Amino acid sequence: MLNIRCLCAAICLILGFASISWAQALPSSLNQTFDVIVPSSLSIEVPVSNVSLTHNTTNSDQNFPVQLWSVAGNTNSGIAVSFTTATPFVHTGNSAFKADAELALALGATTGGTFTITGASDKTNYLTNDNVASVTATSNGPGTAKLRLSVTFVTTSFNLLAAGTYRTVITGTIASN
Repeated sequence: MLNIRCLCAAICLILGFASISWAQALPSSLNQTFDVIVPSSLSIEVPVSNVSLTHNTTNSDQNFPVQLWSVAGNTNSGIAVSFTTATPFVHTGNSAFKADAELALALGATTGGTFTITGASDKTNYLTNDNVASVTATSNGPGTAKLRLSVTFVTTSFNLLAAGTYRTVITGTIASN
């Protein structure tokens, strides 16, 4: 009988220590981490694909309506945006006839990072074979902007322009800084 009492006491003692040890091992608080992975995103939107005007038959430069391009980027270092011509205005029926293209860039509404116009205006000069005009803007962090692109058909003398359509293509490009 003594052995049974000793055995029962030993079992109770072991169970008591086990429950005390187990209770002491339970933490009073735990952490759970939640992460959100935000992918990098760059976007540029052209307001309309084709813009045209009819020359007013004077020797004045012909200004297209201002084009409001939308750009956005969420890279930490910001974005770089450029608008570039590949050629001056070239007659679509006879490439011997050309007129210079002039670009100008200004800021519209912005949100987020600070946007800066880094190249406000440029003009082609087809007589010296300078066929590229480029204007640029940058930001210093994530944000959005409306960029106001002005395009001008430079007229030296209306009477020297062959009748027909003259065309240039502006390419808008966005990249991370």
